[in-house]
Amino acid sequence: MSQGKQNHTGHLFTVEILIEEATNGLAMEKLLHLLNAQTVKDYQILKGIELGKLIEMNTTNKESTPPSYTGKKAVTSPPPATPAPTMTSTAPSGAADHIITQLEGFKANNTLIRLTVIKGQGIKLNLPCRILNYDSSNQNVAVYHVDEKKVYSFKLNEIDDYVAF
Repeated sequence: MSQGKQNHTGHLFTVEILIEEATNGLAMEKLLHLLNAQTVKDYQILKGIELGKLIEMNTTNKESTPPSYTGKKAVTSPPPATPAPTMTSTAPSGAADHIITQLEGFKANNTLIRLTVIKGQGIKLNLPCRILNYDSSNQNVAVYHVDEKKVYSFKLNEIDDYVAF
């Protein structure tokens, strides 16, 4: 008596996965290695991809669709809600406006973010915080450090990176 082929049916799961790594690209690499197992037939990455955002912000044609990552399997990626651009004093005003809009959105939604700030003499701070206020006249950002339970104020040009949780 021989065993026939078993009928396998697909099952769809919706999950959120947190991978801790130094950069978004390294975390994405680990995630893709996990998803490229033989038991995973197909997947979509809907958010969290931060690759290509600096290029997108600096292109003149803002109406073009953002690049999507295509790996071994079908992957689509709408623009992420939390890009992590690098801030410099020579940033184009369009990029600065985009960052200010995002900070205002984080403030309105009370979003927890990880803020990387470079102070004078190269002192680098990395803090989990919530945006309290943005003063456009002084370009100051007031944040609440959730671990220390203190309020800090930084100049917009001191902010090096930010990522929403």
